[in-house]
Amino acid sequence: MTCEAERFTAANIPPLRGYVVIVTGGNAGIGYETALQLARHDARVYIASRSEARVMEAIAKMRRVQASVDVHFLKLDLQDLNSVKAAAAEFERRETRLDILINNAGIMACPYEHTKDGHEVQWQTCFLAHHAFTLSLLPMMRQTAQQRGSARAGVRIVNVSSDAALFMGPDTIQYDDTNLSGVTGSLAPWRRYSHCKKASIIAAKAINTRYDKYGIAAYSLHPGVIKTGLQAHDTSFLGTITRVTMKLTPTSTVEEGARNSLFVATSPLVTDHGGKFYGPVGKLNHRAEKLTSDPKTADMLWDLADRQLRDHGFAFDH
Repeated sequence: MTCEAERFTAANIPPLRGYVVIVTGGNAGIGYETALQLARHDARVYIASRSEARVMEAIAKMRRVQASVDVHFLKLDLQDLNSVKAAAAEFERRETRLDILINNAGIMACPYEHTKDGHEVQWQTCFLAHHAFTLSLLPMMRQTAQQRGSARAGVRIVNVSSDAALFMGPDTIQYDDTNLSGVTGSLAPWRRYSHCKKASIIAAKAINTRYDKYGIAAYSLHPGVIKTGLQAHDTSFLGTITRVTMKLTPTSTVEEGARNSLFVATSPLVTDHGGKFYGPVGKLNHRAEKLTSDPKTADMLWDLADRQLRDHGFAFDH
């Protein structure tokens, strides 16, 4: 599988006519390229983002590439859990199916701050809000899988994570302090970033375990070291090294970065590997199994997220 996966490009995406897709943060970076390529293969794509103006600019740009793309704006602010709830409700008002959800939006190594909901900004943006959005849409995804008439028909959830989860930050989820409020020093933003990305990997495994029987598969992935604006505000030594590395890496473009998302979201080669973590492109990263191999870890994160979201009015029937 590896050789075939490594050769995967957007040209290998199967026909997606009739598919409905959401890409969070799809107006820029690898999210833009992901949304564009899925739309070019006839999927109806919703770009979920805070800024309607930026999304409409992105859609206009896509239509200059291919006039027929079917792309729409869905208002979603991951730093406001009320917005997450409203976005899911609005999507359900507009559509009756959801075939692929790509939780792509994120921030990286930000200074310590809380969202209006009281959570550390990276924890909420990269994990908790996406988890809430996903769980809110799972009933529709179950219905979509049932309509397809096959438990292996390809209804998928993709968490865009990072391999930083595997070598930075705390070794395990800090259940008593998900904000990592006591962590200090120049690398503290990176440790919080690693922490929330650990959670996104574990969450994909947990969702797959619970929903595979309904025809829904969940995955997580590392897109690679990509030239985007995510790292611009990080003034630490590691941030400087990261930016220099990206400047010297000729293949770290958004087109390259989107390949792994597109592969995991559409390729039949991942069908038997639900819950797994993929490195670019299409490479199973077995180091992640240290995070996901113990079912108790997934259960504890699931329960933690449920408690945190219950405080904001979410109630899920798992």
